[in-house]
Amino acid sequence: MLFQKILTGIAMASTAMAAATPQQIADGIGSITQKSQALQAPAQSITTANAALFLLGQGPIPEIITDFGDIVSTATALAALLPGTPPITKRDEREHARDISARGPDADLVFNAFRAELLNILIGKVGLLTIVPFVGPPVATALRGVESIVDTIAIDLINLLQDHVEEATSEASSLDDTLDLAIQSYANL
Repeated sequence: MLFQKILTGIAMASTAMAAATPQQIADGIGSITQKSQALQAPAQSITTANAALFLLGQGPIPEIITDFGDIVSTATALAALLPGTPPITKRDEREHARDISARGPDADLVFNAFRAELLNILIGKVGLLTIVPFVGPPVATALRGVESIVDTIAIDLINLLQDHVEEATSEASSLDDTLDLAIQSYANL
């Protein structure tokens, strides 16, 4: 009897699962893109002196960690909509091309939303942080959270973008490699 109630609950939850429209996907990617772009300035401002302020909860490092958490939350909300979404067709792309292109030149490149530029800035700052290695593990942990949701979204989006599987797979792989390098760089401080 309990098993039947559980199955009924699962069936009801499955039918209630929302599907994302192409517009919602574009909006979610646009939001992630904006948040990632906003993190470039704090990442660029990292110095040995202000990295040490991390111990006091000040400087750019706590802001970066917090904002990565916000990006993960936004991406998680988007990811929750993707499993019930039907594949995006060429017609959908044509209908929503204006909405996507209005977000900026990189917004239509799904995995660019997570900003390889931001990751490259962070990787470039690692050399400055060798004398303040205590900042490495918290940043690596925040990056692992990003990596986890990127992997989830990548699988769903590759399934949705059936006409662009090869391109999406390549972009996801490239971003994953950059994330891995950033994580390892900070984990090994």
